[in-house]
Order: sequence, then C-alpha cells, then structure tokens
Amino acid sequence: MKLLPSIIVRNYVTIIRKKKFWVVGKTMARLEEQDFDEKRLARRQRRKQSQLIAYITLAVTLIIIAAGIVTGIHFLRAAFNKAPAEAETVQQAVETQEEPQEIVIETPEETQPQEMSQDDLLNEVVETCISEMPLEDKVAGLFIVTPEQLTGVATAVKAGSGTQEALGNYAVGGIVYSAKNIKSEEQIKEMLQATASMSKYPIFTAVFEEGSPSSSVTSSIGVDGVSEITDADTARSSAMAIGSALYQYGFNFDMAPDMGITEESLYGTDASAVRDITTSLVSGIQESGVSACAYAFPLKGDTSAAMATSDATKDQLVVNEYEVFKGAIDNGGVNAIMVSNISLPELIGDNTPASLSEKIIQEELRGTLGFGGIVITDSLSEGAVTEYYTPSEAAIAAVKSGADMLYLPQDFAQAYEGLLAEVKDGSISEERINESLRRIYRIKYSDRIDQISN
Repeated sequence: MKLLPSIIVRNYVTIIRKKKFWVVGKTMARLEEQDFDEKRLARRQRRKQSQLIAYITLAVTLIIIAAGIVTGIHFLRAAFNKAPAEAETVQQAVETQEEPQEIVIETPEETQPQEMSQDDLLNEVVETCISEMPLEDKVAGLFIVTPEQLTGVATAVKAGSGTQEALGNYAVGGIVYSAKNIKSEEQIKEMLQATASMSKYPIFTAVFEEGSPSSSVTSSIGVDGVSEITDADTARSSAMAIGSALYQYGFNFDMAPDMGITEESLYGTDASAVRDITTSLVSGIQESGVSACAYAFPLKGDTSAAMATSDATKDQLVVNEYEVFKGAIDNGGVNAIMVSNISLPELIGDNTPASLSEKIIQEELRGTLGFGGIVITDSLSEGAVTEYYTPSEAAIAAVKSGADMLYLPQDFAQAYEGLLAEVKDGSISEERINESLRRIYRIKYSDRIDQISN
C-alpha cells in the first residue's frame, strides 16, 4: 500500500513536470511568436518607409520631367512662331534685291597720318611763332619805321652793329626805305639782306615804288621794263617789272598802288579805269613775290601839315573809291591797305582821322568791303594826327580802332612804350595784339610754306 502512493506521487510529479515544461514551452513559444511578430512589424514598417521614399522620388522625378516638357513646348512654340516672321523678312529682302549682296570682310588698312593742307600748316606756323614771342616783341611787331628812327643815325645806308642792337631791343614789324637809303644795287641788296638776317622774326622791308619818277627805287637806281601805264595790260607788264626788281634787291613790301581818282592821282578820274589799272598793278606786284599795299582808304587828303576834311558821303564813296578798292580786294587779292588821315565828318560823325576811326576800319573797310588783310595807318607823324594826339595816344587809338600796323609814329620810342603799357595794364588785351600779328605773319610766312612742308 505504501508503494502505490509513491508511484502515484512519482506519476503526479512527472505530470506536474510535464505540465510545467508545457507551460514553460508554451510561454517560450508565445515569447518567440511575439518576438517574431515584432520583427515582422519592423520589417513591414521599413518596407512601407522604402515604398514611401520611392513614391516621393518618383513624384519628384515626374514633376521635373513635366516641367522640362512644358518648357520645351514653350520654346518650340516660340521657335515655330518666329520662323514664319524670319522667313517673311528673308523673303522681303530677297524680293527687294535683284541679286544677293556678297558680304566682303575687308582687312583694315593701316591708318596713314593725314597730311595738313597748306592753309592749316600756315596757321600752325603762325600760331607757333606768336606763342613764343614775349609781349615786348609782339607790340614792337606792329610798327613800321624808317632805319633812321630805329637806329638814330641821320641817314642809314648800311646795316651794321647799330642796326643789330636796335633790332635786338625793338623787334619792329617792318622798315621802310626811301631814295636816300639806296645808293646802288649791290649796296641795297647787302643792306636788306643783313637787316633780314639780324631780325629775330621775319620783317617787312618796304619801299614806295610805282614806276613813277618820284618813286624811291626808280629815282635812285632805276627799274627796267616799266612803260607808261594807260590801261590794265600796261599796268600788269609794268607791275611784273617792278615786282621782279624789288624782289631781286631784297624788298618784300611795296607801298603801291595809289588808288586815288582825283586830278592829282596817277591814273585819272574815271573810277572804272582806275579800278582796272590798280587791280592789275596789285596782281602783277604780288605775283612777283612782293606784297602790295594799296593806299589810301577811303580817299587821300593833304594831311601832312594839318587836318584835312572831306564832305564825301558814304553813297558817294560807294560808287567811286569803294569800287576801286573792292577790285583790288576781290580780284587783286591785295595783302595790305593803308588808311589815310583824312577826316570824314559826313561818314564818321566827327573830325577823327580815318586811320584812328573804328567806323572807317571796322565797319567800312572790314565790314562793307570785306577786307581781311593787314590794315596800316598812314603816317602818324603827319600834322593831322600830331596836332591832336601824342605819339602814344595815336598808337593806342589806332590799335583800339582796329589797325594792325602803325606807320611812322612821330616818336617811335614813346609810341612803343605807351602802347606796351596799355597792353600790360589790360586796357588793350594781348589777344587784340595777337589778332593783328596773325594777319601780319600769315603774309610774312605765306611764301615760305612750300619750303617748310618740303
């Protein structure tokens, strides 16, 4: 009886153990199954994330593709719309041209320096000369004096150390010679050549020569080839002879021709005939290389001792004297004109000498007649001037009125110093002096441009 229970007990224990193992196994199985489910869930979640990322990537790719397609369609439409317009433009171009123009691409040529014209070169030479001149030389360059006024000798027949020293102190624009300075051909040649070489700047070597018995060269050493002047033809042949002789001796400036149309004048009282004769004289003299200076505008008068007046009106002058001077300006190309010291109250309004009148120089000679050359005063030592003006006052009045050169002042040194002071204190501008110098030096250098350009 005791054995049965122990068997029962052992069986019971075995059953208990089995049940325990079953429970434990079942629990372990549940745990393993739960772990498996968790892993499967994790895998499922990772798969869903991967799918989501793939869907997003696919969507972005599709969007980019769609944008590219839309852009492409836009450009294609623009191209298709532009093509017909371009085709139409090309068609119009083809229709307006009979033959297609060949496009030629030229090789750029090497730029060559542009050659200066004679006039431009002359202007440059003149401006260079003026720009380098001190004020003292500029003012002195407006004066024309005798060799005696310049040097202080009684009669000058030679250019020596006195002339050289004087020209160093006063660079005058011109020197005028008379019969007393001319003794022989060789003497005057040497004198003029030496004078020109001593001057710091080109200088006018002037003389009164018209082929008449009273002319400076004719009365001293003579001029060959001069005949009686009766018309334009004889005037021209005589002018060529006069100009050639003067040029040979060394003169470059002739105070001629006399433009008067009075009984006392050289060529009569017929304005038309005087115009033709004087125009031919101007042309012939200047073609020989010598500048002509027509005198005296607007008409002459006996002004050497005192004032001389004329009641001539502008209307009277226009049909007579103006017509004669107009011929010399327009047809003769005269380089210089001398203005007389006569008073013309009907034209000017008072008794001012014409040479000191802005009305005569600027309005009539330059304005009405259109003269652009050198304006020279008549002798400032005549009574018509000296009775009312000091040498410096006359020089200042002439420049302010528009004169370019001052001829034979009563006292050269006083006139020069007075004018220089007027420029220095600004009453007359330096540019005003330069204006006259430009006219003067355009004439002085005009025959040298060919030599300079070569």
